[in-house]
Amino acid sequence: MSGCDEEQSVLTTELPPTELDDCLRIRKWWCFLLSSIFTFLAGLLAVLLWRAFAFLCCRKEPELAPNDPKQKEQKASRQGKQDFEGTFMTEAKDWAGELISGQTTTGRILVVLVFILSIASLIIYFIDASNEEVERCQKWSNNITQQIDLAFNIFFMVYFFIRFIAASDKLWFMLEMYSFVDYFTIPPSFVSIYLDRTWIGLRFLRALRLMTVPDILQYLNILKTSSSIRLAQLVSIFISVWLTAAGIIHLLENSGDPLEFNNPQQLSYWTCVYFLIVTMSTVGYGDVYCETVLGRTFLVFFLLVGLAVFASWIPEITELAAQRNKYGGKYTKDVRRRYTTVPS
Repeated sequence: MSGCDEEQSVLTTELPPTELDDCLRIRKWWCFLLSSIFTFLAGLLAVLLWRAFAFLCCRKEPELAPNDPKQKEQKASRQGKQDFEGTFMTEAKDWAGELISGQTTTGRILVVLVFILSIASLIIYFIDASNEEVERCQKWSNNITQQIDLAFNIFFMVYFFIRFIAASDKLWFMLEMYSFVDYFTIPPSFVSIYLDRTWIGLRFLRALRLMTVPDILQYLNILKTSSSIRLAQLVSIFISVWLTAAGIIHLLENSGDPLEFNNPQQLSYWTCVYFLIVTMSTVGYGDVYCETVLGRTFLVFFLLVGLAVFASWIPEITELAAQRNKYGGKYTKDVRRRYTTVPS
């Protein structure tokens, strides 16, 4: 990591323009990205090694003859393993499972709290991404938004370990979508302390947490019908994918093409949000467009998949919204109305 700390001595509370240019002359985005990749690979390796250890050390021993004197020792050893697995491991897993479950009051409070803090972290990203620069030299002690975001990320890290303990399949848990969100958002916040610089990075992945809105609304008994749940799911997926794709466009366009990064296009995040919604709606005003090769490549693949998916979702969203309005009224009885029977 010698390349990551060679220019820290020039950083001051407020850097003059000359020193700021010198600081940004060498990009350190790879330090942030490598921290996330290393965290993922280290966790994956730890799970695989634990599985290999459990397979080698806990294999089923061959059954001994009934009269074999070692049979009692074998039974005692098995009983000890079962007692350990049945007490410590099972209790820890059950405790973690209840803590993150939406079936208990504590679990609901924790799930809602995680969602609120995720939205707060996403708002901090919106504030930072409103500026056009993706990498900035600033002492961490003077960066208020990064300090708040670090506090959120410490909470998310604890929640990650709780989810890891509760997971029945640790390997599958490491490959879940929300686990990748934690890999690429938590470690870079610690790297920014060491480097005294910030990188906008992949913090836009927090927008994927919006997909949990339907579950939270069900916990709060706000959504009760299947049509309203399905409508909330489609809308939340649409918005979260839209905001995430806008974050990718913002990062790629403002960074420029590697390895020189000499062709960045200065776009704010909200300009990218506007650009994507205009493009996905097939209007295409042409006032905003991708200039980098990476941005254009991502946009091509995103539109190939996104247009097909959204074209099938929009009619369903419209139908569900119309159905909800049609059957969403209240029945009121008019006691003033009188009916008379007319003899035939």
